[in-house]
Amino acid sequence: MTGEIKLTGIVLGSVPMGDYDRRVSLLTVEKGRISAFAKGARRPMSALRAASRLFTYANFTVYAWRDSYSVTNCENAIYFDEITMDPEKTYYGMYFCELLEYFTRENSDEKEQVKLLFTALKALIKGHIPLPLIRRIFELRALANYGEAPNVFECSVCRKKEDVKEWVFDVNRGVISCADCYRAGGHADNAYGSSQNSDIIRISETVRYTMHYIITSQYKALFSFNLTPEVLKVLERAVGQYLKIHVDKPLKTLELVETLGYNV
Repeated sequence: MTGEIKLTGIVLGSVPMGDYDRRVSLLTVEKGRISAFAKGARRPMSALRAASRLFTYANFTVYAWRDSYSVTNCENAIYFDEITMDPEKTYYGMYFCELLEYFTRENSDEKEQVKLLFTALKALIKGHIPLPLIRRIFELRALANYGEAPNVFECSVCRKKEDVKEWVFDVNRGVISCADCYRAGGHADNAYGSSQNSDIIRISETVRYTMHYIITSQYKALFSFNLTPEVLKVLERAVGQYLKIHVDKPLKTLELVETLGYNV
C-alpha cells in the first residue's frame, strides 16, 4: 500500500526521533491507531510542529509506504491548549490517551473511540464535573466501545429491569443481579463487598442507572451530569474493579498521576 491518505484523528503520543523528527501515535477514524513519522517537526518553523503535539485533533495527510506512514500535512487543527496549562488535567488527558493506546489497533474501526476522546478532552477543559467522575465515565464508555460493557440492563437471574432498589454487581462475570436473587442463591448479606468477596459489589439503583446511562448515552450528553460523593465512591469502585479485569498491564500515566498525589 502506497500513496497519500487523508485521516481524521487525535495525537495520542509524540516522542522525539533523531535531531529534528518526531514519531506520533495517531488514533484515526479511517485507519484505527497508527504510528507515523513527522519529519522536521522539531524545527522551530516546521509546519508539522503543531501537528505532532499531544491531544491535537485534526485532518491529517499521511503518506503510506509499505509498513510505515509519514505525516505530510495537518489542517483544521484543534489543540486543547487549556488542558496543557493545567498539570492535573494534562495527566488525566495523558491517561485517557494511554488507555486508548491499549484498547485500539491499526486497521480497526475506532470512530467511537475518537469521538469519546475528543468529548472527554472538551469535558476536561470545561471543568463542569469533578475529574474523578470524568475518568470513570471515560473508562466505562471506552470499555463499552471496545465490546466489553458489563450487562447492567437487567437481573442476570430473573431478568427484572425495574422496581429494584438494590443490585449486586458481579465484577468478574460483568453482570448484575437483584438483591433478592442474590440472597436466594444462598449468599449472606455480609458477603457483599467483604474482603473475601471483593469482586461482589452492592450498588444502588442510582449507580446501576448511571452505568447504564454511560454505556448508552449520546456523546453530547455523556459528561453532562454530576453525582453525590457517596454515589461517586461506589461508581469509582465498580468501574475501577471492572477495568482491572480487562487491562492486564500497568499504565505508566496512571502510576504517575497516583505518584503525584492526584485524586484518581
